[in-house]
Amino acid sequence: MRRLSSERGIALAVAIFALVVVGGLIAGSFFVAMLEQRVGRNTIRQQAAFNVAETASQDVALNWNTGTYNGLAVGGQVVDNGTAPDGGWYRRTVKRLGSMVFLVSTQGFSRDSTSRSTVGYLLRLKPFYFNINAALKTQGSTKVGGSSMISGADSMPAGWTGCPALAPTQAGIRMPDPTQLTTTGGCSGNACITGAPQVLQDTTINTTTLTTVGDIPFDSLRQFATKILPGGNYQQILPTLVGTTCNTTDIRNWGDPVTPTGPCGGYFPIIWADGDLQLGSGYGQGVLIVNGNLTVNGGFEFYGPVLVKQTLSTAGTGGHFNGGVIAANTDLCQSSSCTSSVMGNAVINYSSCALIKAMNNTAAGSLVKQRSWVTLY
Repeated sequence: MRRLSSERGIALAVAIFALVVVGGLIAGSFFVAMLEQRVGRNTIRQQAAFNVAETASQDVALNWNTGTYNGLAVGGQVVDNGTAPDGGWYRRTVKRLGSMVFLVSTQGFSRDSTSRSTVGYLLRLKPFYFNINAALKTQGSTKVGGSSMISGADSMPAGWTGCPALAPTQAGIRMPDPTQLTTTGGCSGNACITGAPQVLQDTTINTTTLTTVGDIPFDSLRQFATKILPGGNYQQILPTLVGTTCNTTDIRNWGDPVTPTGPCGGYFPIIWADGDLQLGSGYGQGVLIVNGNLTVNGGFEFYGPVLVKQTLSTAGTGGHFNGGVIAANTDLCQSSSCTSSVMGNAVINYSSCALIKAMNNTAAGSLVKQRSWVTLY
């Protein structure tokens, strides 16, 4: 049998085969590298979109807009959009799920809009807890006279809607030592005080418990104020407008309890007075906190909780408070008004509606304690 001994040309075949194998390896390497590059780039874009969505959602809780969100009806929502510092942008929806619960749903987009991420946050309103369980809650010397009136019977402000059912009648005055109560004139014998009972002794009241709001000490309340006033005399506290919009920057605009459907009807500021405050005519709503003495010498009216660190005094036509008042000492009968024919006619009415509306409309949104964050698709 003849055998082929010539193997010329095998080197070319081996070389071509090697080139094909090496080329395949190089092509595969390039493909894997390109794939990893694209995956990495997409991951960066996706993370950037997520960061935009998360930052925009957290911004709602950190900078809660009480005027915009607290007035939403259940099921109502606010939609807005904006840009992020890194160039990304977002589309955000704040929806009210219940009386106290909100859902913040935010779509975040990368700089080139090629990646999108959606996150949701559950927020709950966290109102101030004013332990107002009487028309007037006080600690020290209390004088009531003239034609003043203090009522612990729950009342609904005229023209207000969306109020809960009337609460049980509270005490007219709650204080640790009822012997410090002095009544004169038309109020002699507690004739001008109504409640269940008229005057209730509460030995738990002291300087700390009286002025602490929930777990927040008095001096720390200033950081939550939306209006900070230096002490002084303020007259004509009335709602003002810029065009047809409520002028919330006006220092003397404290909302509009008289026209609740008006432009300022849903505006409930938290007012902090640095030092003694004197008020005359006008009206307002919200939360009033006075770091000193509060004197009302005109027909001023306020709807919501009032917290006075020192003494509340009224004279002349007096002041009208709807909600509840907490004061270290109270003088609703200055000597000049109770001995002449012109007597003070201060009125303090307990109103659960005014308290709830004021506290809910001044409450800030905070993340629920458990499962507050979720990725949406």
